[in-house]
Parts: sequence; structure tokens; C-alpha cells
Amino acid sequence: IHLFAVLNTTPDLVLIFVLIISLKEPRSTAIIFAFFAGLVQDAFITQFFGLSALSKLIVVLLGTFFQQAKKKYDLVHFTSTFAFLIFTHEFIYQMVYSLGNHLGFFRLLFYYIFPKTLYTLVVSVMVYLMFHQYLWKSKTDYTS
Repeated sequence: IHLFAVLNTTPDLVLIFVLIISLKEPRSTAIIFAFFAGLVQDAFITQFFGLSALSKLIVVLLGTFFQQAKKKYDLVHFTSTFAFLIFTHEFIYQMVYSLGNHLGFFRLLFYYIFPKTLYTLVVSVMVYLMFHQYLWKSKTDYTS
């Protein structure tokens, strides 16, 4: 993913996929998927095994409360929901990851949390704009 790095910040593509699942699928399916996606990401990317799984699990649990009955999301709802959920994920992840370091709260916020949140949000909006007609189709739309 370092191919997409801008000033040492990369978008969390796994988080984008997991959040789309959390808005689209039932809560139990989304939670199980988020946990295992986080574990796979931990196995390949981070040094703190289980942290991605935990932070994605918490955010997906929150994300399922934003589901709409018709499961069709306009750009404003999608962007505001994703902004909140991505920020929450990054806040949890970075706060736990930086325990024991001598980083100040505002330095952590402005150098790590905000840039990663913004970059992941921009990529998620691009995904929405490119694929929104396919992402929010119901399962019955595929059979007809």
C-alpha cells in the first residue's frame, strides 16, 4: 500500500471495505468480517497484533447503528458517516498504539489521526462515486 503514500500517510483500504460491509450487511456478519479482516491486516502490517481487529470491531459495531432500512445512501450521509467512523477508528488505533510513547495528544492528533482520517475519507468518497450504483444494490437486484 506504500504505493499510495502521501507524506508517509496511507489510506486504510481494509477499513473502507469493512465499513461498506457494516452499512450493507447484518450486524453479526459485519462484526465477524471486521474482526477477521483486522486480524489479517495485523498479521501483515502492524507490530501490535490484535489492535486493528479490535479497532475495526468497535467501529463496525458503531457503524451498524448508521444502517438505513432501504440500504441506499446518498453522498452526504455516506461521507458524514464515514468521516465519523474513520476518525473513531484512527483515534482508538493511534491512542492505543502510542501508549508508552512520549507523543503529546495534539501532536498525535495533527500528525497521525487527522491526516490518515482525511486521506482514507477521500479514497472512500472516490470509491463511493465510482461504485455507488453497485454497492447499494439489494441481493434481489442481482437476480433480476
